Amino acid sequence: MMQRSTPPLSRLARLLAACLAITLASCGAAKPPPAPAPQVALWAISDSTGVHGWLIGTVHALPKGTKWRRGVIDAAMAGADRLVLEIGEPLDSNVAGEALGRLAFTPGLPPPSARVGPRFRADLAQVYKDLSLNDAQFKDQESWAVALQIAAIGGLKQGMDPSNGVEPELRTAIGARPISGLETIDSQFGIFDALPPRAQTVLLEQVAHEAADKRDDDKDMLALWLRGDELGIAREAQSGFLADPDLRNALLTRRNLAWADQIDAMLKGGARPLIAVGAAHVAGVDGLPRLLEARGWRVKRVM
Repeated sequence: MMQRSTPPLSRLARLLAACLAITLASCGAAKPPPAPAPQVALWAISDSTGVHGWLIGTVHALPKGTKWRRGVIDAAMAGADRLVLEIGEPLDSNVAGEALGRLAFTPGLPPPSARVGPRFRADLAQVYKDLSLNDAQFKDQESWAVALQIAAIGGLKQGMDPSNGVEPELRTAIGARPISGLETIDSQFGIFDALPPRAQTVLLEQVAHEAADKRDDDKDMLALWLRGDELGIAREAQSGFLADPDLRNALLTRRNLAWADQIDAMLKGGARPLIAVGAAHVAGVDGLPRLLEARGWRVKRVM
């Protein structure tokens, strides 16, 4: 894709860090749902010599005041020698905007409203109205970038605060121990940028449709996560744009396979990590627990 040396990034682009991985894990709703004591799922990774690490699914931005930690999670943090996240560096809106600018622009693209199919044009128009957006603000931006920005801006409007997400709390709790990432911001955006045009269009259409839908699916997903409902999360992660085989393969399956190889090597190298990634990455048959089991590890839910 064509790169601009000094892209005139709007404020919209700089909001992307607020919900960078919104595509693969719920970002929460304005108020946490009423729930009993949290049972957020945690897995211990072990072999015949004992436990070597832990794995937890996260929500990248939470409603203020959401209580999600429990004793076994705190014990895992205490026993880990490092924290492993999707992206190791703290998310910075300027860095995210610059990364977007390196990849997102192709001169001469039609406006987003002309790219989506007829059945989704009303959805996009409604989203534009709700979020005070228009085609001109996305001039020459590829469809994946438009979709991510709509998702991020919509999340902010609904009260999704990345400073209240799981990752910032884990960063604080891990203290002086090392923090590393399975990806970088550039590599994560690069996955979207490499999507073929058809898949990018589906992504934009589905994000617009979900944003225009007034049902609070984020609240439902948050409730599933808080009660540790892996099967429910797996079902949710097969809907929307992740129901499209190309998008699911690129955004979930292939990334999980690459991450499982990195984690396997890390564990075999003697590390004792707490690994925290978006909730969709730890659910279902192509989730990290199953992939690590396939590599010879015992992966067991900690109750």
